[in-house]
Amino acid sequence: MSGGPVRPYVITGGRSRSTRPELAIESLVSALPERPELPEDPLLNREHQRIVQLCHSLLSIAEVAAHLGLPLGVVKVLVGDLWDLGAVQVLPPVPQAERLPTTLLEEVLVGLRQLR
Repeated sequence: MSGGPVRPYVITGGRSRSTRPELAIESLVSALPERPELPEDPLLNREHQRIVQLCHSLLSIAEVAAHLGLPLGVVKVLVGDLWDLGAVQVLPPVPQAERLPTTLLEEVLVGLRQLR
């Protein structure tokens, strides 16, 4: 952010939590192509616009925060705003029960190394 440090509460309009509690740091965000411009809204700021620009390719909340140099909580609030407006699509993380067990992944890795 140029112009020196800006307090997170200024960026989020004083809000510390997203309207979307289901947002996780690994949730994937994608800008919707039919919404190239954000609507005029006094709550929207340049960080909202930057998120929409960044998310033309699929990025996680954590990646967006890293690109913008903002805390995760701030990015969750901003992405929640954009999701509420229909400017972005958010894909939730895969539930733990649907993930492959770590031991299986390790066995596959060992097998691949043995192919050398």
